[in-house]
Formats: sequence, structure tokens, C-alpha cells
Amino acid sequence: MQRFGPLLAILAFLAASLAVPAHAATADACAIQTPSKRVVNVRDTGAKGDGRTDDTRAIQKAIDAVAGTGGTVHVPNGTYMVRATGKKSLALKSKMTLKLADRAVLKLIPNDSKSYAALTVENASDVNIVGGTILGDRRHHKGKDGGRGMGIEIGPKARRVTIAGVTATEMWGDGFYLKESADIAFCAVRALGNRRQGLSIISGNRILVTRSEFRDTQGTAPGAGIDIEPNKNHEVVREVDIEHSKFANNVGGGVSINGWKGKIAKVRIMRNVFEGPNPIRIKRAPNIRSTEICYNRFVNVQVADSGGLNSYAEPVQSVFLQTDCSNGLDMRFGKNRKK
Repeated sequence: MQRFGPLLAILAFLAASLAVPAHAATADACAIQTPSKRVVNVRDTGAKGDGRTDDTRAIQKAIDAVAGTGGTVHVPNGTYMVRATGKKSLALKSKMTLKLADRAVLKLIPNDSKSYAALTVENASDVNIVGGTILGDRRHHKGKDGGRGMGIEIGPKARRVTIAGVTATEMWGDGFYLKESADIAFCAVRALGNRRQGLSIISGNRILVTRSEFRDTQGTAPGAGIDIEPNKNHEVVREVDIEHSKFANNVGGGVSINGWKGKIAKVRIMRNVFEGPNPIRIKRAPNIRSTEICYNRFVNVQVADSGGLNSYAEPVQSVFLQTDCSNGLDMRFGKNRKK
């Protein structure tokens, strides 16, 4: 992966240079608003950040102190051990920002649960989560079953939530998980080496993913960078914009859209970079329009025939720019929409 870093950076720059004005909500969604100057440092509520102490209760105490004020919980550099099961996980509340320093890590205490989340945003609005890393227990998970170990779980009934500059890595399930929520933005997030998905979108409305990275998702199905897939017939995913982002080495595809249940409509996938096979997979989603999947770049690496045992063949990178889609001519991603 490292050897393709410069190429991806160049492609991302070129993709950005082709950009046209996005939807009006795009710029506003990534602008973090902190209406109050109130700041509570988690060290002041008892968190140690030493990589040994269980800091869950101390961090939640800071969250509770700021909730509803429009203020900020500050997490300084350090490794904060946190629990993620049942009612013991960290629950964010309305009108607040959780801001992690650049080298701040929320590290999950290993568990054997089939379902958990390090951070939850449920029945809350006007919430920001900014910076830092959420490190899962994938390498030390005590169970063998399940795949719902999440970094950040949003919903149900969350509104106006922005996740900016957050890295979610090594989760037993998904880096990010979203359901039954609206006006949600993922800005410059990174989902790296998670077991099930980088981001799951189960249901929701007006969702933005921009300038983010989804890489090395593998371990259990579906294994996608982003998976848009309602679980129940009544669930709906509508108005999703995925733009200026990178997808690499996700075994289930870069972006996977599956409408076997529920309804999926108005998904725009524009100006992204995909590395490897299966960049975009669409099944049973007849409302997805080819004209809204456009100007993406696909990078594939192939090894040419060496010409014999005494010859050496360098891998060849092929780059394809998707340009004919705006006229509805590029139907490669629509072949299986109705199956």
C-alpha cells in the first residue's frame, strides 16, 4: 500500500482540481460550530490517559458536564482505555463537541461481545466528534462470533452530527455505523483495517462523506469500504453524497450498494479514487442513476507476462478516469441494479 501513496495523493489532487460547486449543505456540514466557550478537560474529571487505567467513567463525567451547553470536551494526547459494552460505553448527548488531540487514542478494553460501540450518538442533535483515533480490540477480541463491534455508532434519531478528522481502526465490526438519522457528515475520516465495514449506512437522509479514506477492510462479510444496505423493508437511505475520497484494498468493494431490503435513492458517487478490483458494486437498487456516479478514478495494478524464467516484470499501474457518465452512457455500474 505504501508504494501507491504518492500516486493516490496525485490522483486526489487532480480529482479536487476538477471539482464543481457541491451541494449547498456540503461546506456547512464540515464547519464545526462550538457556540459556547465552555471547555472541560477529561484530565480534570479524573481521566489518566496512561494506557492502563479504565477512563470510561471519567470521560463520561466530562461529557455529562458539557452536554446541552454547546461546549467542548477536550481529550489531550494519551491512550485512554475505555469500555464499549452495554450501558458502559461512552454516550454523547445533544449540543456538544468531543475534541480529541492529534495523538489522543480511545483504546477499547477487549471484550467478548458480539455487539458493542465505543462511542454512541443516539437521540441527540448538534453533535461534533473531532480528531484522534479510536482503536478497536480486533487483535485481542475475546469472542469469535458476531460482527457488530463499532467505533462510532450514530442513531437512531440523531440529527446534525459531524465526524471530522477521526480515525477508526481495528474494530471487530465497523469503523462507523449509521442508522435512522439525518444531516450526518463524515469529513476527512479514516477507516483502516476494520473487520466488517469501514462505514455502514443502514438508513438515513442527507448524508455526506467527503475527503475521507477507507482501506484494508477484511475479515468477515461484506467487507466493503462503505456499505449502503437497509436491513428491513421499511428502512430508507436517501440523499447520500460520497466525494473526493479514497478506497483501497477493501475485499467487498470500495462502495457496495445493496437494496435487497428497504429503498435506496439519490446516491451520488463523485470524484473519488478507487484502487483494486470491485470499486463500486450495485445490486437490487433500481433507483440508482448512472449519471450520479461520475468522474471517479480507478487504479489497478497488473503484472505483465515476464517472458520467461529469466525475465522480470514490473507491476503496471493502469489509471482510468470515468468521464462519459454525465450523459448516461456509462452503465457498467447499473448492469445488476434490478437483479
